[in-house]
Amino acid sequence: MPLYDYTCSACGDFRLLRPMARRNAAAPCPDCKQKASRVILAPALSLMSPQRRKAFATNERSRHQPRVSTSHQCGSGCGCGPTTSIKPKRIKNTKWGPLQAGKATARPWMLGH
Repeated sequence: MPLYDYTCSACGDFRLLRPMARRNAAAPCPDCKQKASRVILAPALSLMSPQRRKAFATNERSRHQPRVSTSHQCGSGCGCGPTTSIKPKRIKNTKWGPLQAGKATARPWMLGH
Protein backbone atom coordinates (compact mmCIF):
# COMPACT_ATOMS: atom_id res chain seq x y z
CA MET A 1 0.00 0.00 0.00
CA PRO A 2 1.36 3.46 -0.85
CA LEU A 3 1.63 6.53 1.37
CA TYR A 4 -0.66 9.47 0.68
CA ASP A 5 -0.47 13.05 1.99
CA TYR A 6 -3.46 14.71 3.63
CA THR A 7 -4.01 18.13 5.21
CA CYS A 8 -6.15 18.88 8.23
CA SER A 9 -7.45 22.44 8.61
CA ALA A 10 -6.74 22.34 12.35
CA CYS A 11 -3.58 20.21 12.71
CA GLY A 12 -1.72 20.50 9.39
CA ASP A 13 -0.21 17.89 7.06
CA PHE A 14 0.12 14.16 7.75
CA ARG A 15 0.70 10.90 5.83
CA LEU A 16 -1.34 7.73 5.78
CA LEU A 17 -0.76 4.27 4.40
CA ARG A 18 -3.96 3.51 2.45
CA PRO A 19 -5.14 1.23 -0.35
CA MET A 20 -5.19 2.78 -3.82
CA ALA A 21 -8.96 2.39 -4.06
CA ARG A 22 -9.40 4.78 -1.09
CA ARG A 23 -6.69 7.31 -2.02
CA ASN A 24 -9.08 10.20 -2.84
CA ALA A 25 -11.54 9.61 0.02
CA ALA A 26 -11.34 11.94 3.04
CA ALA A 27 -9.22 10.53 5.84
CA PRO A 28 -9.59 11.08 9.58
CA CYS A 29 -6.86 13.21 11.16
CA PRO A 30 -4.80 11.13 13.62
CA ASP A 31 -4.91 13.95 16.24
CA CYS A 32 -8.34 15.58 16.12
CA LYS A 33 -10.28 12.94 14.08
CA GLN A 34 -11.68 15.59 11.66
CA LYS A 35 -11.98 14.72 7.98
CA ALA A 36 -8.91 15.77 6.05
CA SER A 37 -8.59 16.18 2.29
CA ARG A 38 -5.84 14.69 0.17
CA VAL A 39 -3.09 16.97 -1.15
CA ILE A 40 -0.43 16.27 -3.74
CA LEU A 41 3.00 17.43 -2.64
CA ALA A 42 6.19 17.60 -4.64
CA PRO A 43 8.19 14.40 -4.25
CA ALA A 44 11.41 14.55 -2.28
CA LEU A 45 13.73 13.46 -5.07
CA SER A 46 17.47 13.69 -4.85
CA LEU A 47 18.56 14.53 -8.39
CA MET A 48 21.92 16.16 -7.62
CA SER A 49 25.14 14.40 -6.75
CA PRO A 50 26.31 14.84 -3.15
CA GLN A 51 29.37 16.82 -4.30
CA ARG A 52 27.24 19.28 -6.26
CA ARG A 53 24.77 19.64 -3.38
CA LYS A 54 27.69 20.34 -1.00
CA ALA A 55 29.08 22.98 -3.41
CA PHE A 56 25.69 24.73 -3.56
CA ALA A 57 25.44 24.68 0.24
CA THR A 58 28.95 26.13 0.57
CA ASN A 59 28.18 28.90 -1.91
CA GLU A 60 24.95 29.75 -0.13
CA ARG A 61 26.71 29.83 3.24
CA SER A 62 29.58 31.98 1.93
CA ARG A 63 27.12 34.54 0.56
CA HIS A 64 26.00 35.32 4.12
CA GLN A 65 29.12 34.38 6.08
CA PRO A 66 32.20 35.20 3.97
CA ARG A 67 35.44 33.62 5.09
CA VAL A 68 38.01 36.24 6.11
CA SER A 69 41.61 35.56 5.21
CA THR A 70 44.33 36.66 7.60
CA SER A 71 47.21 35.49 5.41
CA HIS A 72 49.82 37.68 3.79
CA GLN A 73 48.25 39.91 1.11
CA CYS A 74 51.26 40.73 -1.11
CA GLY A 75 52.03 37.19 -2.20
CA SER A 76 54.90 34.88 -1.52
CA GLY A 77 58.45 36.14 -1.70
CA CYS A 78 57.67 39.87 -1.48
CA GLY A 79 59.96 40.42 1.51
CA CYS A 80 57.65 42.59 3.60
CA GLY A 81 56.23 39.83 5.80
CA PRO A 82 57.83 37.53 8.33
CA THR A 83 60.84 35.76 6.95
CA THR A 84 61.97 32.23 7.49
CA SER A 85 65.66 31.73 8.09
CA ILE A 86 67.80 28.87 6.90
CA LYS A 87 68.82 26.57 9.71
CA PRO A 88 72.48 27.20 10.59
CA LYS A 89 73.43 23.53 10.36
CA ARG A 90 72.37 23.45 6.68
CA ILE A 91 74.78 26.17 5.59
CA LYS A 92 78.08 24.97 4.15
CA ASN A 93 80.98 27.32 3.66
CA THR A 94 82.61 26.67 0.31
CA LYS A 95 85.23 28.51 -1.72
CA TRP A 96 82.36 30.29 -3.52
CA GLY A 97 80.78 31.42 -0.25
CA PRO A 98 78.12 30.04 2.08
CA LEU A 99 75.72 27.62 0.36
CA GLN A 100 72.57 25.98 1.61
CA ALA A 101 73.05 22.24 1.97
CA GLY A 102 70.39 19.71 1.10
CA LYS A 103 68.43 17.82 3.70
CA ALA A 104 70.25 14.75 4.99
CA THR A 105 68.47 11.57 3.95
CA ALA A 106 68.68 7.95 4.97
CA ARG A 107 69.70 7.01 1.40
CA PRO A 108 72.41 9.44 0.24
CA TRP A 109 73.02 7.47 -2.98
CA MET A 110 69.46 8.20 -4.25
CA LEU A 111 68.67 11.34 -6.21
CA GLY A 112 65.74 13.43 -5.00
CA HIS A 113 62.92 14.72 -7.14
